[in-house]
Amino acid sequence: MFRARQYAIFFFSMVCFFALLIVLFYRQVVNSGEFSRLASEQHDRILRIEPRRGAIYDRYMEPLAVSLDRASVYADPRRIKNKPRAARILADALDIDEGVLLKRFQKDRAFVWVKRKISAEKTAEIKALDTGGIYFVTESERNYPNNAMAAHIIGFAGMDNNGLEGLELLYDKRLKGRQGFRHLLRDARSRPVLDNEEDSIPPQDGYTLGLTIDSVIQYIVEEEIEQMAVGSNASSAFAVVMEPFTGKILALANYPAYDLNEFAGAPGTCISNSAISNVFEPGSVFKIVTASAALNEGLFQLSDKIYCEKGLYRVGGRMLHDYHPYGELSFKKVIAKSSNIGTVKIAYRVGERVLYDYIKRFGFGEKTGVDLPGEVSGICRSPAVWSRSDMTTIPIGQGIAVTAIQLACAVGVIANGGYLMRPYVVDHIATWDGEIFQRHEPFVRRKVLDSSACAKMREVLRDVVVNGTGRRAGSDICSVCGKTGTGQMVDPGGGYFPDKYNATFVGFAPEDNPVVSIVVTARDPHPVHFGGSVAGPAFRNIVERTIQYLERNVERS
Repeated sequence: MFRARQYAIFFFSMVCFFALLIVLFYRQVVNSGEFSRLASEQHDRILRIEPRRGAIYDRYMEPLAVSLDRASVYADPRRIKNKPRAARILADALDIDEGVLLKRFQKDRAFVWVKRKISAEKTAEIKALDTGGIYFVTESERNYPNNAMAAHIIGFAGMDNNGLEGLELLYDKRLKGRQGFRHLLRDARSRPVLDNEEDSIPPQDGYTLGLTIDSVIQYIVEEEIEQMAVGSNASSAFAVVMEPFTGKILALANYPAYDLNEFAGAPGTCISNSAISNVFEPGSVFKIVTASAALNEGLFQLSDKIYCEKGLYRVGGRMLHDYHPYGELSFKKVIAKSSNIGTVKIAYRVGERVLYDYIKRFGFGEKTGVDLPGEVSGICRSPAVWSRSDMTTIPIGQGIAVTAIQLACAVGVIANGGYLMRPYVVDHIATWDGEIFQRHEPFVRRKVLDSSACAKMREVLRDVVVNGTGRRAGSDICSVCGKTGTGQMVDPGGGYFPDKYNATFVGFAPEDNPVVSIVVTARDPHPVHFGGSVAGPAFRNIVERTIQYLERNVERS
C-alpha cells in the first residue's frame, strides 16, 4: 500500500513536471513573440513629436498665421478608479457630453482623447481636479492674429494641423514639417525612466512663407469693398490689387469674409475665393481687349471717326443698343462713352480670328497660374463654334466668362507696356531661422502689345475717367486710367437674369508710372447697378489710399 502511494506521488510529480515543461516550451518558444510584444508594450513607449507648423508673413514680415502651444487632455481608462465621477467632473469643466466621455473611459485602452487644444486657464483648472488617470500633452494650434484679414489667401489648417484651404492647403507639405519620434523606457508603473536617444528622431519644423501681400493695402481693400457692397446692396464683392510690372499681388479680397479662427462655423459660400474661382461676363470692361487689338494691328488711330447709328444698329442678326444714342464718335470716344455699336464696328474691322487671338494672348480662357488653389480658366470659345451673333456680343464682354484675377493681369498689360505677367502671392519660402532657400521672381508669360499701342490705350483709358463713363473713379491726387463694365448675370437655368448685374471697374494708376492695377466687382448691386456708379468710387478710394500709403513708405525709407 505504501509503495502504491509512492508510485502515485511519483507519477503525479512527473505529470506535473512534464506539464510545466510543455507550458514553458509553449511560452518560451511557440508563443515567445506575443509575450515579448506584451512586455514591450508595458516598458517601451514611442511618442510622436509633432513639428511646429511654419508661419505665414506678409511682405513686411507681419505675422498672418502662427502656431501656438496648447495643452491637450487625454486619459488612461485603465487607471481611472471612479469612471462615472471622472466623466462628470471633466464634462462640466470642459463643456463636453458626459455620456460620450464615459463611453470613452469604459474602453479597455491605455489612451483616449478627452479634449484637444484647450486654453491655459482650462489646463490649470483640470490639473487642480482630483482625478487619477488624466494626463496632458502639448500640441500646436494654428492661430490667425488678424482673424478675417486675407482669409481667402491664407486659408486655414484643421485640428491635426493639416492645411484645408488657401495657402495652408497649397503649401501644406512645406508648412507641415516632418514628424519626430521619441523612444521612452518605462517601469512597471508606466513611469518613464529612460530616453533611448539612439532610436529617437527629432522633428523638423515646417518652412515659413513670406507673401507679397501688404497688410495695410489688404485692410484698405477689404474695408472699401465691404462699404461698397453694403452701400449698394450687393450680394457679394471681390477685388484684386497687383503690381503691373511684377505680377505681385498686394491685396486680394472677397466679401463677405470669415474669421479664420472660427472657420468651422463659416458658410461654404464665404470660404470660396471668388476672385479666382468665380466666372462672370465682364461687360464693357472687356472692350479694352477689342480696342487694344485694333490699335496693335494698326487698323485705327485714336482720332478716326466711327458712326454709332444713333443708338440702334442691326448686325449679325441682332439689334445692338447704346445706353445713350451717339452719332459720329472718334475711336477714343467710342471707348470713353462705352458705345456698344462703335466697339462692334471696330471688332468687325479686326476680324473674328484676330480678335480671338488677342483674347487668348491677354490670358482669357486659361488659368493665370496664380499660386492659390481653386483657380478656374473661365470660358472662351473658339471662333469655330461662334454663332452669327457672337461677333456682336464677345467684343463687348458678353458670351465670354472671366475671373477677376484674369482682368487684373489683362489691364496690367496696358499698364506695364505690353507684357502679360504671372500673378503670385508667395514671395519666398524660408526655414524657421529665416534662411531663404526659394524665392519667386516675376515671370513674363508673353508679350501681348507693342509699347506704342499701350501708350495709346493709356490715353484712351484716361479719357474714360476724365470725360467718359468712369468719371466717378477720377482722383484729385493722381491720374487714373480705367474702364467701367456692367454685365448681366447669367441665370443657371438658362439665359440672363433681367434685373441682376455685375458692376466692375478695372484700371491702374498713376497714368505715367503705374504702381497698381486694380479690379473691383460688386455682384447684384441694386437698385443702382452700373460699374461706374458702384465700383468706380470704391476703385478711386482704394487707389488714393494705397498710393498715399506707398508714398509715405517711400518717404520713411
